[in-house]
Amino acid sequence: MSVRTNFFVSAAAALSLAAAAGGASAATFVEPWTTTPVGGISVAFGNDGLGIPGAETIPGETTSTHVYDDATGAFTNTFSFELPDGIVGFTLSSIGFLTNSSLTVSSFTFNGVDLAFTNTPTGDGGNTVLGSDGPLPVVAGGPQVLTITGFGGSEAVYAGTATFAAGVVPEPGAWALMIMGFGGTGALLRRRRSALALA
Repeated sequence: MSVRTNFFVSAAAALSLAAAAGGASAATFVEPWTTTPVGGISVAFGNDGLGIPGAETIPGETTSTHVYDDATGAFTNTFSFELPDGIVGFTLSSIGFLTNSSLTVSSFTFNGVDLAFTNTPTGDGGNTVLGSDGPLPVVAGGPQVLTITGFGGSEAVYAGTATFAAGVVPEPGAWALMIMGFGGTGALLRRRRSALALA
């Protein structure tokens, strides 16, 4: 596969995640979580524009915060939610071709644990971000916190998914969801690295 083809595969993945996430009026958004999921669940989260003020909160289920400095481009987005015991995994993607529409992730953490991600320069001042990690343990008894920090232009966006399976051993369907999500993102990361190494 050529570098150009890999680039468009990555772009398509990022855009499909952004489209699937839906449009919220606030900068950060997250689909409803539940404290009593049956089997596995997968939800979308993200940011519809770093320069858009506000954050979406769903009472009793999840809260998000969005902090953006127009002068420096620094941002911090935090998603807090409650879940029972189980495991969770995350994917993250963003693509921007120009400085004002791209972001660079500095940290991607869940409950203080660093999650894997890459930043790859794209276009004229742009950047592609891809990340995935898990499964990670979830222990009931307090909010779970996902935090993303970095720098970006006011028009930069990102999207991600979180897949959760209740209990110690997830059901086969939940494993299938996680494997597809992690495998797809991992394959994109591996292909992108291989293409860049050949270029």
